[in-house]
Formats: sequence, structure tokens, C-alpha cells
Amino acid sequence: MSTASGAPHVRTEGLTVRYGAFQALRDVTVSLPAGAISGLIGPNGAGKTTLLNAISGFTPIAEGSVHIGHRNITALGTRRRALAGVVRGFQTVRLMERESVLTNVLVGTERLPQPNALAQFLALPSQWRARNRDMAAATEVLDLLGLARQAHRRVDELPFASRRLVEVARVLVSSPSVILLDEPAAGLDQEGRQELAAVLTRVHENHPSTMVVVEHDVDLVKSLCSYVIALDSGAFLRDGTPAEVFGDRQVQLAYFGRAASADA
Repeated sequence: MSTASGAPHVRTEGLTVRYGAFQALRDVTVSLPAGAISGLIGPNGAGKTTLLNAISGFTPIAEGSVHIGHRNITALGTRRRALAGVVRGFQTVRLMERESVLTNVLVGTERLPQPNALAQFLALPSQWRARNRDMAAATEVLDLLGLARQAHRRVDELPFASRRLVEVARVLVSSPSVILLDEPAAGLDQEGRQELAAVLTRVHENHPSTMVVVEHDVDLVKSLCSYVIALDSGAFLRDGTPAEVFGDRQVQLAYFGRAASADA
């Protein structure tokens, strides 16, 4: 995947996260290439989700720092990071089941600058401009993800694969510059995983961003990602191209429990 212009570089330095006496991350320094789709891998308990939470502000950082481009965002809360373009998706689908697909996706536009309460109450022109902007953004992302025909259906009427895409659409609707996806293929069958990989590739080509995907499916990571970071027991293990990382003996031992060929 070629580097996309305008997308920021993401960097952590000496990142440590503690839950009581337990260290979920230990002095993790990683650098995610600007405009690339990067995979974040490791066995269960490696610290992958914690790293996404630390970057997006959902988890307090004990030590270290997070940088987006040239900006240190360590002191920013979750909402201010989202307004700065850092948006996170979750492993479990978190949708309003009885609301329409469109309504669910529009929730994601709350990360965009919105008129103040007075403008909303009085329905000033700025309020209407914001509504039109939000609707246009939601319509565009639904079309991109192949969900346009489902826009007015209730979420609980959709198959699981489509609900996954609604969750992705809600992340994308604010046009974030940094997209963090936590096991977006969880629960999908092979056909669904292939469709998801195609969708994410199409999204990345149409809306350049720095994307980080936590995923256990080796084939999906190899096909989707140009760069991979491996964690183990809360610590950095290896980074590089998929071939370099999956071909590394220490990664194989941590990830598969045994040394294996990169094609295994």
C-alpha cells in the first residue's frame, strides 16, 4: 500500500500502562508509518487493545507519550483526540439495535465541530449547514461501504457482517486521519473477512489515513497491511513488513507457540 499524502505519522515513546500492580504495556516505543495500513499482532494478553486505548485516550498512561504527526497529544482527553482526528472502533459491535443504519452512522458525526447549544435551539443557519454536512458525510460513507440500500433499515434486522460494516461506517464518517480498528473481522466467516479486507482497502484508497488494525487472522493481516508490529506480554517484540515479522522466530514462538515458516 503506497503512503497516502496528508495522513499523519503515529508514534509512541516509552509507553507504560498499569492496572494496579499489573503492567499491561511496558516501555512500548512504536512508530506507525504515515498513510499506511498497519497490523498490530500478538497472542492474547499481548497488550494490543491496551495500546489502541492508550493512543485514543481510553486508557490512562502511567509513563511515556503519544504523538500524532508533530503534535504531542498525551495530555488530551478522548474527545479532544477524536476532534484531532484519532478515532477508535471496538472489538464488540456497539450499535443502537433498534435505530436505523443511518441514525447509527450519524452518531459518528458528533466528532465533527458542531454549532453551540444556542444555534441548535434557534435552528440558526449554522445548525442547518452542520446537519447538511453530516448527512452528506453519512451518505458518502454508506455508499462507499455498500450500505446505501440499508440506510433506513433497523440495525437488528441486518446480518452480523453488515452490522460490522455499520460499526466501521460510524468510525469513518468523520473522516479521521488516524483510524484504530480492534479486531474488525471478529465473528466473520471467511467470505465476510475477505469482504471486509476489500472494503478497508477501498476506504483507504478513497480516504487516505493512517490505519491500525488489531487482528489474529494471519492471512488477513498479510493481504491488508504493509507494515506489522508484534507485541508480547505488554512489550514490543518486532516490526517490519508482514514477511519480516511473521518470518521472525521469536514472533512465531510467541504467536503460534512454535517456530514455523512464514507461509504456515
